[in-house]
Amino acid sequence: MSEIELIPERLLRHATTLFAQHGFDATSVQDIVDAANVTKGAFYYYFASKDDLLYHIHERVVSYETAHAEAILAQGMPPKETLRALIVDGIESIGLFREEVTVSLREMHRLQPDYFDKIKGIRSRYQIFFETVIRQGQETGVFRRDISARLAVLALLGMSNWMYTWYRPNESMTSHDIGETFATLLLTGLEA
Repeated sequence: MSEIELIPERLLRHATTLFAQHGFDATSVQDIVDAANVTKGAFYYYFASKDDLLYHIHERVVSYETAHAEAILAQGMPPKETLRALIVDGIESIGLFREEVTVSLREMHRLQPDYFDKIKGIRSRYQIFFETVIRQGQETGVFRRDISARLAVLALLGMSNWMYTWYRPNESMTSHDIGETFATLLLTGLEA
């Protein structure tokens, strides 16, 4: 991107910050356009509504995570290495998109039904990537068969998703370090 930030990006950035700080309901379109230093006309040129903007914030995160997961899976590594890479990448994305993740997790229930269904579908697909890798590891004897792949993934995502409440950039442990630690915790529990 050039030095001049495009208006839709500026609107998304400021809306994300405001939604993360004050919540979706407490943030008005006027608050967003004031923060972005644009007019309401500019807002409505790029976004149909505040709900549309909320969807784009969600979509940005899940599209990024899904694209990265697909790239990791395409490498064809063994299940253990693939799962570690998926976990580390997922945690790094939470660190990279901390405000977006905050908005996504706190405000998902605010999405309009059609937007909610789209995001839920993408999130389910992302979850299935992890489950598939664990099942492959179970089939090849790398991972224990007595642990539900779905339950292991739900535990991982639950533990990871709460990171938005406590992770702060620039502390001594990076999001990569946290990802490696989470991966070790899960992989140790899954190892056959």
